[in-house]
Amino acid sequence: MSSVAADMAVKSARAHDITDPKRPASQHNWLFILAAGWLIVVLFFVVFGRWLPFIQDPTAKDAQAIAQSPSWDHWFGTATFGQDVFARVVEGGRISLFVGATVTFIGIFLGGLLGLLAGYLRGWVDSLVRLLISVTLAIPALLLVIFIVTIQGQSLKNVILAVSLLAIPALARIVRASTLQVADRDYVKAAQVLGVKKGSILVREVLPNVMPTLVSFAFLTFGIILVAESSLSFLGLSVEAPTITWGSIIAEGRIKFSDTPHMVFLPGAVLFLTVLSLNFVGDQMLKRFDIKESGL
Repeated sequence: MSSVAADMAVKSARAHDITDPKRPASQHNWLFILAAGWLIVVLFFVVFGRWLPFIQDPTAKDAQAIAQSPSWDHWFGTATFGQDVFARVVEGGRISLFVGATVTFIGIFLGGLLGLLAGYLRGWVDSLVRLLISVTLAIPALLLVIFIVTIQGQSLKNVILAVSLLAIPALARIVRASTLQVADRDYVKAAQVLGVKKGSILVREVLPNVMPTLVSFAFLTFGIILVAESSLSFLGLSVEAPTITWGSIIAEGRIKFSDTPHMVFLPGAVLFLTVLSLNFVGDQMLKRFDIKESGL
């Protein structure tokens, strides 16, 4: 059979494996819009904050404005040495979001690759990947990260390495489960019957249908990584001072909480809203891309 005929047969099989016809059309949910809008605003300030004229130098100290409450001049108040807290939150977001984005990318690439191979090839490959996932997830996550950072030393590279161990097995398990479902669909079986190579099936048929789920969970993973990195910063185990992160700002405010409660609540609110928005966007994307087989 020619390659054209094979493609037509696979497409015909795929046509019978469509999304649930009862699903309503995509709707503009206002909560989704708010969550996405918040993430865009945070990303804008983090990326362009250094060039915005109203953002002060996060390291500049003002002896006349020590531990002041939020005001028009200092939106988030000032720190214990007079630094502008809003500027520090903007600067701290650069490291926190960089760690989150980098670890999420590593998790998608390595975890996604392991999950795809395990779910499609099965056999000893699946058994080995499941063993690695189970062993990694059996270790208390925070203790594992603290151990690695403590042994290897505090640096951006070591923090990314340590936190990546949280993302890779979690995403691998998710991708494996999704791949197992996709691999049993008619258009994949049709490609196998027609003699299409496994690598081609994996790239052309399985991966495109697994990717929406993977991207959706990437938002949820991003939020978890932000919390993990902030926890390390709060404990003083993330990047070394004077590098600023959201967790280090909160930790600094905790030392003199009675004088600077705004250093705890306002950066904490930014972290909370960012993680909440990531979770909500990821949850909505999961619902949007939830592909169901017509036979179910």
